[in-house]
Amino acid sequence: MENYAAIILILSVGLGLFDMLTDRWKVLQRQLFPIILIALYVLFVIRYYYGPDISMYVPHYENIPRPSYLLSHPEAATFEFGYNIFCSILRWNGVSYWGMTAIITTLYFGAITLLLRQLPKRQIFALATIIMFDCNLIFHENRQCLAVTCFIFMVLLLQKRKYILALVLGILTVLMHKSGFLPVTLLLIGTLLYNKRQDSTVYALLTFLLILMVVFPVQRISSSVLQLIPLPTEYLFSIKHHLQLGRQVQVIVVLYLMVLFAINMFLHYGKKTRNTWIAIVVLIGVICIVLLYQYFYLLNRIRSFFVPFIVCYIIHLLGDEERSLVVPYSSLIKQSIMVIILAYYTHSAISLEKGSRLLHVPVYKMSTVFELRHASQKQIRDKQMEMAYKYWTQDFMKGGDNKL
Repeated sequence: MENYAAIILILSVGLGLFDMLTDRWKVLQRQLFPIILIALYVLFVIRYYYGPDISMYVPHYENIPRPSYLLSHPEAATFEFGYNIFCSILRWNGVSYWGMTAIITTLYFGAITLLLRQLPKRQIFALATIIMFDCNLIFHENRQCLAVTCFIFMVLLLQKRKYILALVLGILTVLMHKSGFLPVTLLLIGTLLYNKRQDSTVYALLTFLLILMVVFPVQRISSSVLQLIPLPTEYLFSIKHHLQLGRQVQVIVVLYLMVLFAINMFLHYGKKTRNTWIAIVVLIGVICIVLLYQYFYLLNRIRSFFVPFIVCYIIHLLGDEERSLVVPYSSLIKQSIMVIILAYYTHSAISLEKGSRLLHVPVYKMSTVFELRHASQKQIRDKQMEMAYKYWTQDFMKGGDNKL
């Protein structure tokens, strides 16, 4: 395989299958989880000048001004102010570009580790699912990965009622990437639901709405609504850019519908529990997924904030033994979701591998720190940067099949 992400996806599918087959050996799963977690972390942290996004991130990092200059001249910030300060502090303390990406990866894995520790079982499957959904986030999207990490820490702090620190992390989420504005704002609004009883009706309505989204195109409606939203110009420009790609019928809709159906069933038949912070985040995330379903390019940006929480919430909900006894065909529902996830990402890995072979340059081919045994840092950097530039000029969005 030439595509590094495809390799990670296939490995994650294998880990998910392993979790399903070893369901009876809980002790073995608990013992292997930290080993698997560290192994996946290492696979991500060893990447070296990898992916097309380095064409903008590397020059930005290498030429960023000192923190003092950025603080006195915030208009000099190329990206979001928080990300610029983060990079500037590291750059002027002698940290290499690879060191910076390693720190981001470490922070992200630290956040999801704290979240996954709350699960009584199926930690391996949860970890594999998060990696499957957000492989590209960890590999390529430095700013957003930092924003998602801050958001996860924010919710974890809210769980512990450390509201001041949670507010600080919420601000950092927005400062790291502009997309963080949406989940943080919606979560603040969602505080009105805290301690209110969870209702399955909303998930039934969302299921119906998603079916309508598959049947009817909504591009004209959404474009008109966008013009009425009072957002800064740079936000509107970014949103319009991400709205260029979309598709009315997508294979992943089967997974979305199955998840909505499962949540609806287990909430409807089970005891009426009160909303927690994670339950609120999940509800907000599911609403975003349904409303942005057709715009997968934009949705993939927003979805990453919610995926870790949705995965953990579903495992908690479907793992409730009392609910499982009263929900019809509960075992079938659980197994169906797991099989659909593994089947979908097996298909995704194969598609990624085939797609990478059609590119003009092997920009997604594995590049790790171990290449330093045979070449210098500059040689690797220049080679990878050249491929990244060629990708953006020769391959990016050249086809019109997915444009709405």
